[in-house]
Amino acid sequence: MKTLKNPFPVSGYYGHAYFCDREDEAFALIRNVENGLNTTLVSIRRMGKTGLIYHVFHELLKKKEIKSLYVDLYATQSLKDMCGQLAAAMFMVFPEKQSAGKKFLKLLKGLSPVITYDPLTGLPEVHFEYARYRQYEHSLASLFAFLEEQDSHILVVMDEFQQIVQYPEKNTEALLRTLIQKMKNCSFIFSGSNRHLMSQIFSNQKRPFFASTQLLFLNAIPSEKYLPFIRTKFEEHKRTISDPALAFIGEWTRLHTWYTQVVSSRLFAANIRSIDTEDVKSVCSNILKESEGVFYQYRNLLTPAQWQFVTAIAKEEKLYQPMSKDFLQKYGIPTAGNIPRLLQSLMAKEMIYRAEDNGQSCYVVYDCFLSRWLEKC
Repeated sequence: MKTLKNPFPVSGYYGHAYFCDREDEAFALIRNVENGLNTTLVSIRRMGKTGLIYHVFHELLKKKEIKSLYVDLYATQSLKDMCGQLAAAMFMVFPEKQSAGKKFLKLLKGLSPVITYDPLTGLPEVHFEYARYRQYEHSLASLFAFLEEQDSHILVVMDEFQQIVQYPEKNTEALLRTLIQKMKNCSFIFSGSNRHLMSQIFSNQKRPFFASTQLLFLNAIPSEKYLPFIRTKFEEHKRTISDPALAFIGEWTRLHTWYTQVVSSRLFAANIRSIDTEDVKSVCSNILKESEGVFYQYRNLLTPAQWQFVTAIAKEEKLYQPMSKDFLQKYGIPTAGNIPRLLQSLMAKEMIYRAEDNGQSCYVVYDCFLSRWLEKC
């Protein structure tokens, strides 16, 4: 794996040395793959879900009998798009120079795709342009059948799986469940960031995927794991960081992986040899100033009532009782009648999310940096 000058990457996976904890979650995923069990992996965005997936891929590389595919469904809007993303992921795992790759290319040509290559990354892009929906069903079945015929066991990760709920083809869940339940040579990880939709898909008795997977929820890395990891990375580069400074990072970012990495990365880039709390506060302040343009765009996209409500949640940090009289009076919210609609609309826009805190349900602003900025408004 590549050695990084800055030990706090904010995107991509660079190996075990830059990967903190997630031992239990990685063990559970690998155990399920090895035993042919499917998993539903759920976390809010930027909690390290994709990094965990690629860490599992890295560990499975040691087991030559297992191949891994990553299919990103985030930008897909139809079954056609899903077929293209799956085919492109298979292109990466079965290159043309290998015998399996030659067989795959032959299969793919029979499905009449349009194959292009991204001019920046060089990665393949596959598009299917059929006139009839049934042709997409046939293509998906053919792609899965090819995976089922391989000598190696195949792990297929479908990330942002909740996107299929938005497809115009309303039988997509039933189609996928019918195809997948017949497969013995493949394990699946259905990963998603919308807990509500993922729960609907996998926990509703009336839905095709009900009780078909093991559920795994990804939470923040515990401070007793994450903060010593951060300290170690600084020490490896002959830097020191005080206990109060570390504690401030954890508290200010809520140990939400991406935000914690950003603050740590910026601190490292500042080239400070002995880091104290004031150094961390200065970095955090600069991050918020640089992000103000984005935050104002958020405000312009929301109604005044929505912006007022998001601000109120940020100032509370965790909102447990949105309908309470004390909360409404404290922030000048005129009536409780609009609260359910506000909550629903803001969750749909991914401005807030519902979390569990010691068995209590609460609402939190999704973007940690936005939340900290709004606290000062």
